[in-house]
Amino acid sequence: MLGFGFKPLLGLCLGTASAFYIPTMGPQSFQPGDRVPLNVNRVFSEHVPLPFAYYDLSFVCRPQEVMRPWLNIGEVLRGDRIASSDYELTMGKNSTCKVLCTKDMTARSNTEAAEFVEQDYLVEWIVDKLPGATAFVKYDKVGGVGQMEYRPGFSIGKYEVGRAYLNNHVTMRILYEERGAEGRRVTGFEVYPKSIKNESGRCPDLGDVNAERLLIGESSQITYSYSVQWVESTVPWNHRWDSYLSAINAQVHWYAIFNSAVIILLLSSVVGVILRRMLNRDLSALSEEEFRDDIEETSGWKLLHGDVFRAPQYGGLLAPLLGTTVQVMYTFIATVALGTLGVLSPSYRGGLLTTGIVMFLLMGGFSGYYSGHLYRTWGGTNWFKNAVLTAALVPGFLAVSEIVLNMFLWYSSSSAAMPFSTIMLLLVLWLLVELPLTLLGGWLGFRRPPYSEPARTNAIPRPIPPQPAYLKPFLSIILAGALPFSVIFIELFFVLKSIWQESFYYEYGFTVIVGLLLSLTVCETTVIMVWMSLNSGHHRWWWKAFVYGASSSVYIFAYSIFFYFTRLRAGMPGVAGFVPTLTFFVHSLLISAAYALCTGSMGFFAAYFFVRRIYPMVKGS
Repeated sequence: MLGFGFKPLLGLCLGTASAFYIPTMGPQSFQPGDRVPLNVNRVFSEHVPLPFAYYDLSFVCRPQEVMRPWLNIGEVLRGDRIASSDYELTMGKNSTCKVLCTKDMTARSNTEAAEFVEQDYLVEWIVDKLPGATAFVKYDKVGGVGQMEYRPGFSIGKYEVGRAYLNNHVTMRILYEERGAEGRRVTGFEVYPKSIKNESGRCPDLGDVNAERLLIGESSQITYSYSVQWVESTVPWNHRWDSYLSAINAQVHWYAIFNSAVIILLLSSVVGVILRRMLNRDLSALSEEEFRDDIEETSGWKLLHGDVFRAPQYGGLLAPLLGTTVQVMYTFIATVALGTLGVLSPSYRGGLLTTGIVMFLLMGGFSGYYSGHLYRTWGGTNWFKNAVLTAALVPGFLAVSEIVLNMFLWYSSSSAAMPFSTIMLLLVLWLLVELPLTLLGGWLGFRRPPYSEPARTNAIPRPIPPQPAYLKPFLSIILAGALPFSVIFIELFFVLKSIWQESFYYEYGFTVIVGLLLSLTVCETTVIMVWMSLNSGHHRWWWKAFVYGASSSVYIFAYSIFFYFTRLRAGMPGVAGFVPTLTFFVHSLLISAAYALCTGSMGFFAAYFFVRRIYPMVKGS
């Protein structure tokens, strides 16, 4: 559950975020005696990246008639399958125990229940947009003060030494805020599950501390029951998400930002000193040679003034990639801005994905514009072909990857599988929104006069001399990606945890700061690597700049593999196996590729600006 926020530095923005909710996400009041709907959603595990719809489980109670609300694209893509239930919740009316249903258990049901319990699956129910949570008290190590925190979801059962116990009774503790004549507002939803052997069809004796637990496979029938407690709370409605978000340790983020800032400061100093001294030295030497007739007596980067602005190889591919990365970057900026303003509240389920998709489609015009302009600068003539390639290259790769993965998810009956209607909707949106905007942007960008390069290009390319070891492809990528990764690796842990382990991450402000630090690091690292490459006589720097900027994505993917083996424990028997593993690695690869596109474009444009600044000072340009 991904979101962003920011406390100390952007307190004003966060204050706005806590009070601002988009339409339909405002408070809902209930009068005493009103029915409060309880919706079921899905089951998920912190160890297996494969959610399932709650009613797809063969061992749970299912109503005669299931009502399903409309879901936005983001909810569908994250695996939500919200549906009505037979649980009766009446505002202010406590219930000691009620029977929900008695379920006949088959061999298949027992096997499936045991597998889900063994895989530590959690259940997600929803009351007034709040997910049911497991409540616990976290004590401060220094002061010893306890603070109530929530973990979304509650356990299906408990697995102990080869024996799986199923939770068949739940006590729901619902907190509310009294608003006088306005009614009452739900401010908390706690669920306490219990396993108690019961085949009677009646409520069990909940006070029996010695009651036998329900061992899966021992009973042919299971009676599900529930209790309801209504508790008045002092927590105001606009702070009801605090217990879900309080698990975020802001100090860890601040330490990470401080360390990153130190790295940036040192890197900036090194880059500034080295480039200033070396460039001044080279240009001073060049000034002394103005009286010489042969400019070729100079050496290093100065010799490349006639080749450095030669159109890149495969420029017809580089231009669409750069255009799409601009689109992705603008999408990220717009989404983070909306999150910082509070539009992407946790109450807006699926809001992050929905907003990201909409923004990506609307930013198609920018991708076409930048791609078309660069394409013309590099001598391209077919603007229409370039615009179509810009609109289709990256989205097409993403679509093919997801459709292939979707086949395996369909086979596994996971709720993460996209319905066919959602696939068609995304295709229609691409055809009717992104493609026309990209074509328009491509046409406008191609009509703009090409960039006027500050140096003339020689007719015959200069041969490239052998490169030193540290500029060979493998080693240079490893070196260029190390510093940017060191800036983000702590924040990356929280992001991966929110994606794969369903924890709330509502730190948009920290993301903004880390993103700015990352951008500066990528730009400076790419500039110094490109300058060293030019100084060694390699004038084909265009693709090098892109690759150097994107090089830390290799570390991102490697860290994802580390996270997979150390946090998810995938590869377990039962539902964990090939499909969850494939899901994790395909999505990790796509995340790394999106990151590579963004940072690659940062590095490219930083290097382009740098090269255009230094070569006008060279005689003969």
